Amino acid sequence: METPEKTLKKLPHAPGVYLYRDRNGAILYIGKAKDLKKRITTSEKTKLLISQISKIETIRTASEFDALLLEAKLIHDHAPKYNVVLKDDKSPLYILLTFSEPLPHVYTMRRSDLPKKMHKADALFGPFQSTTMVRSILRQLRHTIGYCTQKKRTGKPCFYSHIGLCNPCPSAAGTDKRQYRLNIFRLKNILSGKSGAVIRDLEKDMKTAARESRFEDAARLRNNIQNLHDMLSKKHDPMLYMNSRSAVEDIYAGELSDLGTILGIPVLRRIECIDISNTAGRQATGSLVVMIDGRPDTGQYRRFRIRRENAPNDTAMIAEVVTRRFSHPEWPTPDLLVIDGGKGQVRAAQNAPVPVIGLAKRFEEIIIPTEKNFKILRIPYTSPALHVLERIRDEAHRFAISYHRLLRKKAFGTIEAK
Repeated sequence: METPEKTLKKLPHAPGVYLYRDRNGAILYIGKAKDLKKRITTSEKTKLLISQISKIETIRTASEFDALLLEAKLIHDHAPKYNVVLKDDKSPLYILLTFSEPLPHVYTMRRSDLPKKMHKADALFGPFQSTTMVRSILRQLRHTIGYCTQKKRTGKPCFYSHIGLCNPCPSAAGTDKRQYRLNIFRLKNILSGKSGAVIRDLEKDMKTAARESRFEDAARLRNNIQNLHDMLSKKHDPMLYMNSRSAVEDIYAGELSDLGTILGIPVLRRIECIDISNTAGRQATGSLVVMIDGRPDTGQYRRFRIRRENAPNDTAMIAEVVTRRFSHPEWPTPDLLVIDGGKGQVRAAQNAPVPVIGLAKRFEEIIIPTEKNFKILRIPYTSPALHVLERIRDEAHRFAISYHRLLRKKAFGTIEAK
């Protein structure tokens, strides 16, 4: 059996869940991490328990949100005693949805505050170790599924109803009870890993509203779908990770297969993405990020300082980066080049000797150049193909802006020195 010391050296820089086991295989502690290597190697919990740890087990996930849900599931199933002991006397957090009431409440509670006897109609989620993450998730969900946190129903709309985040408000007189219960039921589905069903329901409502010329409602629902998609596009059912140790590989393989089918590209192993970051043309930078089999390969990332000076022209900058990138025959050739942008940006990259597509942010449209024009694809928000494109686009943006900020900092430093 591999020692904890050897495991620590091989930990990946990836999100996931970690389990500390003793010599008998019993679980001492379960935790989640955005970066497994950083969290475990620097964790105070590791230092406290190191004398008792015989094995460190990790389960990689596709996102930190997945890790949060998987952590809660594993803690619920195994109840490791140190998950309580090492939380500074604070018990984990739960989410309670009270369907036993005509207008359900949404509560976050510590274990000690939970009802001694749960009503069979109510839904309980947790335990969650990260209070900050749980409350952040609920705040984000409110932009898609309006719900009320006001404990007393006063007959007057709550604060959040005035800013469009609680609709219909159960505290208001004459509220639509059926619609509000439906909202909380959809919230339950999201927390249960059934967000795809919720998105399909919202899309159906949006089409009905548009057909009935309720265009404001249709626009609101469209925004709600986008908000939910942005939050949950990288979320998967915790059982997926519990049933398969190769879950992340399976997820990425499915995404690439779906994308290859849509684009008509039989082999998609290496995908590259280019993005530009600048402020009115100043300190302009270009980024090139690489994914192999769906995973970022940071060792092959490249960054470019744009040679055009003080000329805010994104398309020209993309053309420059594409030319410079493919002037390196020693770099492996990608199966697909993704450009962050629309038709203009894709047109600027068409000289690349590989298939090129764009991903337009506004509606997450896939822009495919044809012989005479462009083909625009709008695939479902839940499509695995869209997930992999968004992941590499977001990573390219992050990498480009980090270099741009570094150059700005250096430029300002030079000015101050003078």
